[in-house]
Formats: sequence, structure tokens, C-alpha cells
Amino acid sequence: MNKYEKLFQSIFDKTKNKDIKWKQINKTAHSDLIFNPNLVFRQFSGSFQKGKGIFEVIFIEKKMDDPEHHFTYQKYSPELLVIDEDNELLVTLTDSIIDKNQMIELMSLLENKNERARVLFE
Repeated sequence: MNKYEKLFQSIFDKTKNKDIKWKQINKTAHSDLIFNPNLVFRQFSGSFQKGKGIFEVIFIEKKMDDPEHHFTYQKYSPELLVIDEDNELLVTLTDSIIDKNQMIELMSLLENKNERARVLFE
């Protein structure tokens, strides 16, 4: 497991154990840190502590035209950003680094643990 996979696994485990409290935020938040922010359709934010630092973790869902289908269909593209206390982007995890199925599994956890959406599932 490489350092990016370890970081993702740590965030996943902290989410599963409710150590990270996620909330849905405006899709335009953090647009200064996101590559192609106009493609974002949903964002979630949470914070966690590692060592002496407190970090914000952002889960972004994007939809974009799929070149494999001659741009007639859209594809789902998840990203995970880690931001420090000074609002500096430290790490970007995409489905080119982390298996897309693992990203989708994290997304399903977020939906179920999201304060606003949880009432829909009770």
C-alpha cells in the first residue's frame, strides 16, 4: 500500500468510525483550490486530526463529458482533497490514484453519515 492509499484508508476508517463528521457544503466552495470547479455538482467537508495538525478533507463529485463515448455521455469523477489550517491544498486523491470503487464506497458512507441527508434514510 502506497502513502496515498494509506491516507485514503485512514480517512475511510475515520469516516466509518464516525471520527470524521461530514456535512454537505455549497458546490462552489473551495473553487480556488479545485481543478475545473465548474464540473462539481456536490461537495462534502469534514475535519480530522493527525499528529498535531487539524486538516479539512473535502470529497468532491464531478460530472464531465466522456471522451470514450464521443462526449455524448457524462462520467462520474470523485476527488478527495486534504487542506491545512491555512486553506492550502496539501493532497489531491483521484480515481487515477485510488480505486474508483473505493471512492464510491466512501461516498455511500458520506451520504449515510451526512447530517442533512441522514433524515431521508431513517
